[in-house]
Amino acid sequence: MDPSPDSPKVADPLTKASDESARNSSEESEYDDSKLPSAQREPFLAFIPQVGRWAGNVVSNEIGVASKAIVGFPSWSTNFLTDTYTYYRENPRVLFSEIISGFTVAIMQVPESIAFSFVAGVPPLSGLQATFWMAVITGITGGKPGMISGAAGALAVVVADLTSDDGPIKDLSVEERLNVLYMTMFVCGLMQIGMAWLRLAKVVRLIPETGLIGFMNGLAIIIFMAQLPAFQYCDEQDLFIECTLEQRKWLTFQDHFWQVVLSLVHVALCMAIMKFWPSVPKLGKWIPASLMGLLVGTLLEHTLFREAFNVATRTVEETAPIKGNLPKFDWPAIPSDSNTVSTMFEFAITLAIIGGVESVLTLQACNEITDTVPEISDSNQELFAQGLANLASGLFSAMGGDAMIGQSTINIMNGARHRVSSTMSGVFMLLFIVALSSFINLLPVSTLTGVLFMVVLSTFQWKTFVILRYGRLSDSAAILLVTLIAVFFNLAVAIGVGIVFSALVHAWDSGAHVDAEIVYKDLVINDEDCAGVKYVHVKGAIFFSSTRKFVSMFNIAEDPDTVIIDFKDALIIDHSAVAAIQGICHRFEKADKRVLLTNVALKDHGRLHRTGDHEALKRQLRHHSDIVDVESNVVT
Repeated sequence: MDPSPDSPKVADPLTKASDESARNSSEESEYDDSKLPSAQREPFLAFIPQVGRWAGNVVSNEIGVASKAIVGFPSWSTNFLTDTYTYYRENPRVLFSEIISGFTVAIMQVPESIAFSFVAGVPPLSGLQATFWMAVITGITGGKPGMISGAAGALAVVVADLTSDDGPIKDLSVEERLNVLYMTMFVCGLMQIGMAWLRLAKVVRLIPETGLIGFMNGLAIIIFMAQLPAFQYCDEQDLFIECTLEQRKWLTFQDHFWQVVLSLVHVALCMAIMKFWPSVPKLGKWIPASLMGLLVGTLLEHTLFREAFNVATRTVEETAPIKGNLPKFDWPAIPSDSNTVSTMFEFAITLAIIGGVESVLTLQACNEITDTVPEISDSNQELFAQGLANLASGLFSAMGGDAMIGQSTINIMNGARHRVSSTMSGVFMLLFIVALSSFINLLPVSTLTGVLFMVVLSTFQWKTFVILRYGRLSDSAAILLVTLIAVFFNLAVAIGVGIVFSALVHAWDSGAHVDAEIVYKDLVINDEDCAGVKYVHVKGAIFFSSTRKFVSMFNIAEDPDTVIIDFKDALIIDHSAVAAIQGICHRFEKADKRVLLTNVALKDHGRLHRTGDHEALKRQLRHHSDIVDVESNVVT
């Protein structure tokens, strides 16, 4: 029976969807016999040569890209330098602004690099030189001009576990643990370069906002906890950094009243200066608040506290003094036992993930500030630059680092848009190391603690409490879960758990959204009159979480002899969906009833054929033109 073109059409959802399907029968998503893949499966092991060809093509393509880059580098670099020189010669104000911004950022990085060095349990020179390498290399080769990198808290808190006296390599000496750290950063750099080569920057989009909030909260809490040794002392060694955990003791009001009071004064005064100094006219804009806090704290320590009160708080020189040396190449020699090597790789993976995630997120934040259209290639380039910088850090006894969102934001807000500012921040850092090492040794550790307490306050996501009070229970649980795992276990694992938890919540929610319009109609199927057919128009995604609701749409005992399932507005996502559809069809056939599948998209058809019963599919699949609504005389 053929439909008449003059027949009236009933405006219900079934006939409307059917009419649209008939008009668009040539679209790729429609079930079309001429477009369907072969019903014969390929040999089971056929994927092996396919994977080999794919890998060969990838390697060949990468070799071609690298070859072109190497061959074209001389001409490209010549043109780049010429264009850069011409641009800045014509725009000297831009060059001056870039240099000044780089100088400002470098000054701000000095106290934070030293403070994060103490967090990581490494000499301050290691953190300062890490900032130099990170800033220069990422400034030149990074994916975002103007973005700042250096010794950062996210990596420092992880490194602290590696260098601590009660860590996984506690049996090694301090020097051996530092060498393990430097080798770890070398391997971390190689891993980040590999991540860039594999184009893994796009994976960051899987991290939910609740996971990021929990990550930042955990990081803030860890940094806060790492500042507590500022209120400890040790009389058994010349330098505080050489003391073991057992040798370190807490300052108490009973035995060390003035030391405790003056340490708290240092912390409170530095925090107050960092809070209110930026509002001071003119000077507040030119002199970074953290630098002013350090200057005031150092002045008070060596003039008022030590001279007037005859009470001293611990300084950098008494904790871990630095000498103004240029970076020296030093291949890190580490013990070859299995525990040391496995620990090194474990921490390298963790640091590579954390550094990569924070760097890509910082790049995205900078793009938002500059209204730049983000590109995945920029993120992968930044990953490569971060890896190269960490690799160099490991070879020059530096603790490594990643992108720093605070300094990057300040640099861009200062008007920096080019590579000169970020590169010059590293150059100025090296000059500070060489020329200002004697001043850095005078800094009170409590003042550095005040700097990092302000970092804690800015890192912690205070909107957490609003979400906990008014947000969804699942969002609150995700934030708390990621925060707790970050604090008590590992930042990288916390990110992974946050992704998995949010994915499970999404799967649970999405599973409830599959629905269907069910009608009973008289239809003509392949010129055969069928009365009272159950027509199920499925809407939504069918996957492991929604199959139970999908199956509940059918009742084998009560349903008529013919059931049609329309997948025009449905997606068959995974094998759980395929198994559910096959199960329904099989149980109906055992009851001497039939199920027909129509409007199956090409991709879904392929998924059914790859793991389904081919003979059964031949009986069940129907083109929409084979089914005609008797009442409206319209093809479904």
